[in-house]
Amino acid sequence: MTLQEAYLKAKSDGEEYGPVRLSSCRDYGEFWGFCFVPALGKNLLKELNGGIGECDITVNKKTGAIGYFIPPMDFDLWNKAVPVPIEQFSEYNVAI
Repeated sequence: MTLQEAYLKAKSDGEEYGPVRLSSCRDYGEFWGFCFVPALGKNLLKELNGGIGECDITVNKKTGAIGYFIPPMDFDLWNKAVPVPIEQFSEYNVAI
């Protein structure tokens, strides 16, 4: 699975409750993590559901399986993850 395919898959999952935009991306080794925030604005989001965007939607690099990662689950893994510059997603001609 390519990074672009993983992004599109994670974005589709994140849009279950409305439009989102990519806030950050991390490479965890076996999977990529995508953090999305609502396109509606941060304050409205927190009022509606208490803070979506505080976890990563993950996509396994080999299987394409969707998962979720919350940093307190494994701070060591979070600290070892490599940030992926979100500017590179514009090269894919997809909306950030």
